[in-house]
Amino acid sequence: MSGWVRVRDEPAGLNGTFVLARPRSGTVGETQRVAHVFPLPAARPGVLVAYCGFEGRRGELDLLDRPVGMPCERCLVVAARRAGAGSIPNQRRN
Repeated sequence: MSGWVRVRDEPAGLNGTFVLARPRSGTVGETQRVAHVFPLPAARPGVLVAYCGFEGRRGELDLLDRPVGMPCERCLVVAARRAGAGSIPNQRRN
């Protein structure tokens, strides 16, 4: 996808490429600046949709060259399932 940078090949099992990105400072509150996994190519020009459903547009995202900051837990679960993780435990309830 032209214009998006730092495209990475997905680990074995995810079948494709992805970018890691988080909302830029000032576009959302600090607690919402989590790192998302966006599969490529994007279905809509100029809009990336993360595994969790979060949508980001060019200029609203900081593209990451490695995992940094707080990850989006939903993106991680979907990525793990796509990679073939057999069993992902449910959240513990005390």
